[in-house]
Amino acid sequence: METPTARWRRLLPRTPGRWAAALAALAVLVGGGTWTAVADDGSPAVQREDRMLRMDGVPIDTSFFTSGGSGKRPAVLIGHGFGGSKNDVRAQAEKLAADGYAVLTWSARGFGRSGGKISLN
Repeated sequence: METPTARWRRLLPRTPGRWAAALAALAVLVGGGTWTAVADDGSPAVQREDRMLRMDGVPIDTSFFTSGGSGKRPAVLIGHGFGGSKNDVRAQAEKLAADGYAVLTWSARGFGRSGGKISLN
């Protein structure tokens, strides 16, 4: 009757070249799994909801970005620069929403699709 130790010795590679080939094959298998894990970022899909809100009777064009779900999350408000609109900050809003934030962007009065007159402080 064969002992368990003898059985394992029979199955293991006997030359240094075979050991190297076995280790290389193992490294390829482990590396492939790591590559797959890194390549799949798993970011949730970003959802956008556009609405026209009325502020003092003036229509303000807004967009709300989130990665879905109804749980609580930190909120970020992003305003655009002078002469721009909410579309100028859309990429930033989508990135923050994918990272788990609730993001609100809007076009200021007189800019984009918002109504009203432009005013300066």
